[in-house]
Amino acid sequence: MKYFIDEKQRKESGSTCYFEFQRGKYDEKCWKEDSLNISDEDFHKLLADIFLEVIPDFDYFGITEVNFEQWERIKGILSEKGGEHKEILTESEPWFCENFKDFDVFTVWGM
Repeated sequence: MKYFIDEKQRKESGSTCYFEFQRGKYDEKCWKEDSLNISDEDFHKLLADIFLEVIPDFDYFGITEVNFEQWERIKGILSEKGGEHKEILTESEPWFCENFKDFDVFTVWGM
């Protein structure tokens, strides 16, 4: 993948400068094996403004839950913007689809 990495790749990088997307609600653990991670640089460059538009109280340094309706709005904006934004959507959509089969939300763990 170009933008997202799994937990194994994150560990190998030796860095914690990632935003972690966790399935479902936060359960007192971070860096979970089934999480999706995106570098803080890519998050700020391509996603931060969109998340803030849809979720005004998005917490860059903590935990934010994102429900299906919010995700649908985020997806719409990514799609409209095209380019790298559309690439991010295409790359991550399978993970989000799987998440919403089992959970009402996903959690973003900020920096």
